[in-house]
Amino acid sequence: MKKTTFADFMKDLEVEAKAEGPEAVAQFERLQHRYYLGGQIAMLRAHRGMSQEELQAKTGIDQSEISKIERGMGNPTEDTLANLGHALGVRLAYVSERDAVAV
Repeated sequence: MKKTTFADFMKDLEVEAKAEGPEAVAQFERLQHRYYLGGQIAMLRAHRGMSQEELQAKTGIDQSEISKIERGMGNPTEDTLANLGHALGVRLAYVSERDAVAV
């Protein structure tokens, strides 16, 4: 039996959402965005050689909240994201989905 990858799981969710209609698609897109954003924060932190505890010390944001955000399970405020970004040497910005984003 083939193991399901995370990419397969997300694709299945997308198919289900499209079958359910526009509201389900909008919910899926918000979920997808949270995972993407959290993943970017985790990659930036790792790229800078920081632990979640070190990021907590720089930001005052609890390590458990950082973990939730990185896993796509949190719902951070704009201030929280700006604080994390500042500590990681980046800033929040909207970019076109067609534009490549480097870490």
